[in-house]
Amino acid sequence: MSKNELVVDPGFVNHRKVEAILQDAGTSLINKKIAEIPSVTPEWRKKVVIDHIYTRVMLEFCKGIGVKTLDQVLLEEGGHLFCSVIRTKPCPELYEQPRVSLSCEPYEGSTFQVRLELTTSRISSDTLHAKIAQGGEFAVIAQFIELDGDCLIFAPLIIGFPYMGDTDTGELAWIRYSDHYNLHVEDFDEFSKVKDFELPPSFDDMKQIKESVFKQALGKILSESTTKDWGGETSDFLTSHLHVKGERVAGAFLLKGPAKFSPMTVKHLGKNGDQIVRLSQEPADILIVQHCHDITSAVIQTLKVFATQPYNPRYYCLIDGRESLRILEAYNLKEWAINESKKV
Repeated sequence: MSKNELVVDPGFVNHRKVEAILQDAGTSLINKKIAEIPSVTPEWRKKVVIDHIYTRVMLEFCKGIGVKTLDQVLLEEGGHLFCSVIRTKPCPELYEQPRVSLSCEPYEGSTFQVRLELTTSRISSDTLHAKIAQGGEFAVIAQFIELDGDCLIFAPLIIGFPYMGDTDTGELAWIRYSDHYNLHVEDFDEFSKVKDFELPPSFDDMKQIKESVFKQALGKILSESTTKDWGGETSDFLTSHLHVKGERVAGAFLLKGPAKFSPMTVKHLGKNGDQIVRLSQEPADILIVQHCHDITSAVIQTLKVFATQPYNPRYYCLIDGRESLRILEAYNLKEWAINESKKV
């Protein structure tokens, strides 16, 4: 769908810890790539290239063994590595102390706190140094160190900025990674009719439409059969019949009907939000969460984190109650869905 891809621009690399995790095979690959750096490369540039090599190899390692996001580590209460885009709180003492603890923004589905402990001299980028002091959003690979009360302490291996880069030229694009991967209903060719319909002022009619019936409506739009839900499923609806700008893509849907007709929070998504974890395990290009009511920012953030994991970024889409009605109205299925729901 795009020539852009998510890249991590590192400003902190703990070379020793990376090598300890990658062991001989991974370290040999790093050494081979370093040996390919032209000898005429200026020393300052060589250090930057080496940090990028360590980062790319470490990301491939994470992809190969399926390293979890931080959210998943917290939800499942297990895992010695995480790889994800996270938000940290301001750390002004970064300018004064040789070692600091970065506090991560809390995750709604967990009672644990998270800290990253690092040596400030390893920060090689002035920009990253300033941004960490201010607090912000960073791509991080980190290793679990210890549990201190209700606080999980990690040692970062890689910290960098998540950027979009052109796959052909390698140049960084002027677009936020989260904006790039966030799709809307009208971006799908199969739902293109919604462009001709205003967003309904209310989602109240969705209270009358059962989840199973909305899934059938999706099947009608996509000319695809639907199955009944069962407890072990990783998504409610998986389809390979979606297109974005003419390109065929697979989409995994998590659907929520009016059994709990209220704004969707993480608590709507199973124990500590584990339904998002299962959704992310689908072999899909796009992860889609649909709800009959509003969708809270905590759910949006959680889906974004799982979808945009640095080593396996995917597109994501949120369809709230008003967007759901807009789809039904655009395809003349609203009255059918209300009447069909009365039979269920």
